[in-house]
Amino acid sequence: MIDVHCHILPEVDDGAESMQQAINMAKIAQEEGIIKMIATPHYHPEFKYEKGEELKRIRERFKKELKENSGWLKFSFHARHNDPPYPYEDDVALLERDFEDVMSQLNRIAGPDAVARTTTIHYAAASPEGCSMLGNHGIRGLIGMFYEKTGREALHYHLSPDEAEKLRRGEFVYDAQTGLTFAHNDIILNQHGLGETEAIIENIIQNVERRQHTPFIQLMTHEQYFYEDYAAWQPDFEEKLHSALRILHQNGYRPVFLEDVIGGKTEGGNTEKQ
Repeated sequence: MIDVHCHILPEVDDGAESMQQAINMAKIAQEEGIIKMIATPHYHPEFKYEKGEELKRIRERFKKELKENSGWLKFSFHARHNDPPYPYEDDVALLERDFEDVMSQLNRIAGPDAVARTTTIHYAAASPEGCSMLGNHGIRGLIGMFYEKTGREALHYHLSPDEAEKLRRGEFVYDAQTGLTFAHNDIILNQHGLGETEAIIENIIQNVERRQHTPFIQLMTHEQYFYEDYAAWQPDFEEKLHSALRILHQNGYRPVFLEDVIGGKTEGGNTEKQ
């Protein structure tokens, strides 16, 4: 369900009176099955509501909150087009247009401190020219799955099977052609049940101990599986996420952003558990 009329922006009109109240309202809406909200604050010269410069100050407060939390929360471009599948595989112009549109809004609303310089392009599909374009726009690294498959189903961008094999071992691969560093997602949590997820992560940790995988383990998930009104809702979604993070934490791993562990021209892996 989408709420198309709400006064959730704090201290703007007769709606939320504070940031905390706005957050509480959003939580209640989520519990009631609302997955998206369109903020519709009152704005009229005769209304005694906040307007003009005060609205700008409110936006800056949001940006300040996101900056203060950017040590654990960042935003980046993934896609604007979902269908047809592989929308950016050979369309550099579409990728650039969508990237610029989304990133301009992220920088405007969240600010540069909360914007990541690494990402996963939808279906991990982009040509060398598309990847180079992303590098020219400030992206430093791309994440993919690099399956042992052929063609586009490998979700491997344009990299070779030999490079994909390195990536599956947790190594980073620097691609001189595009100036980007590539990394591998070890598991997509929503593709597995709770017990299977735990077994996969424990096996990766064992491979690290056997020196068959670097101590950099990357998890991925799609957040829509968390919502009860989603057609493919997974009731154990939250439990899987907590369990995966708990196993890694208990084995000495610490969270990092990919951009913090890759250099400008990084090849190979790390020695720290991350």
